[in-house]
Amino acid sequence: MKLYGDYHTHTIYSRNHHGKNTIEQNVKVAVEKGLKEIGITEHGFNHVCYGVRRKNIKKMRAEIDRLNKIYPIKIYLGIEANLISSQGDIDLTEEEQKWFDYVVMGYHKMARPKNIKEYFGFFRRNARAYRHNSYTKEIIDANTNAYIMALKKNRINIISHISSKMKVDVVRVAKECQKTGTLIEINGRRICFEDSEIEQLIQMKTKFIIDSDAHRACNVGECNYPTNYALMHNIPFELVTNMDKKPEFVWRKDEF
Repeated sequence: MKLYGDYHTHTIYSRNHHGKNTIEQNVKVAVEKGLKEIGITEHGFNHVCYGVRRKNIKKMRAEIDRLNKIYPIKIYLGIEANLISSQGDIDLTEEEQKWFDYVVMGYHKMARPKNIKEYFGFFRRNARAYRHNSYTKEIIDANTNAYIMALKKNRINIISHISSKMKVDVVRVAKECQKTGTLIEINGRRICFEDSEIEQLIQMKTKFIIDSDAHRACNVGECNYPTNYALMHNIPFELVTNMDKKPEFVWRKDEF
């Protein structure tokens, strides 16, 4: 089994040196490791510390277009958008979503919430629950509903590191992902599924994608951790959309 492409990587365009290398350096490593595709997915605009600047998107697109003519690999421009409210808002407008080849979405505690109400009612509540491991059913349900509303309101192709620092009902989210054609990531740095959740996701034939979440070029395509996780939990490789094959990123034509 071989990884076809790595669709979650960061570069120096994620601010404050969070990504350590250039787009071209990531691409070179991907080529050396035999990948056929790579995605550049900087942190979304509302990430307080690491968010990519809107003014750099055109520059990134031009650079990717140039590199696509040079290297024997398909290079995509994606983004790792942030969930910023309990109502499913993300830090991309509908128009901005069209700037990117695909959209990854995740929860990051350092993202700037939509407003002060969401800060106190959503972000701080989750921060306390995570810190004290005190998630209640009410909190988990609210978090789950936020993800489901995000899937309904936005074009989201991949959910990154689900349940990391914001616990959700993964099975309920996966059911909505099946409706929207959204892939659930098995992340190269953070895997937060419970065993019972994985068993149910397999029974449901949930579509997964394995990504490195590389912040250094040397880690592009390094997916032993999520691949071994998939093997240990008997996830059929036909459910892993970028294993030996090209994943399809669905546009919801009814809304976009």
